[in-house]
Amino acid sequence: MKTKAIVLEIVDREVAVVSVERRAACDGCHKNADGSGCSICTLLGGQHVTKARARNRVGAAQGDTVEVESRASRILGYAAMIFMLPLLMALIGYLLGYYAFSMGEWAISMAFVALVLSFVPIWLYSRLVVSKRLDIEIVAITKEKE
Repeated sequence: MKTKAIVLEIVDREVAVVSVERRAACDGCHKNADGSGCSICTLLGGQHVTKARARNRVGAAQGDTVEVESRASRILGYAAMIFMLPLLMALIGYLLGYYAFSMGEWAISMAFVALVLSFVPIWLYSRLVVSKRLDIEIVAITKEKE
């Protein structure tokens, strides 16, 4: 996925902090009729801009408008982990409660506990692996700072 961003800060020779506008998330929303943002973005604080660390191999400077790229497969993998792992864990908890332990009345409670516990490995993976990766790369400087 490619999008435009603005370089906010140069961390070191190959790492920059960029500001990315999340317009694509709101463009397809039917609640965005007036162009001011969708209801979900409004619910989450109305933030259309997010900051991210990006690999800077093209030598972009602070204030440059750049084109950034991220691998769609990695982003889809993160989404699958965040949305599918809790559902899978809840299903496993339910099946364990219902079949393995013959506790039909406790099956929903075990599903809920498994759902809540599924966020522990997601949090650990996020803290230990994802936070150290640079999934976004600056691929081109589109406009020099003014």
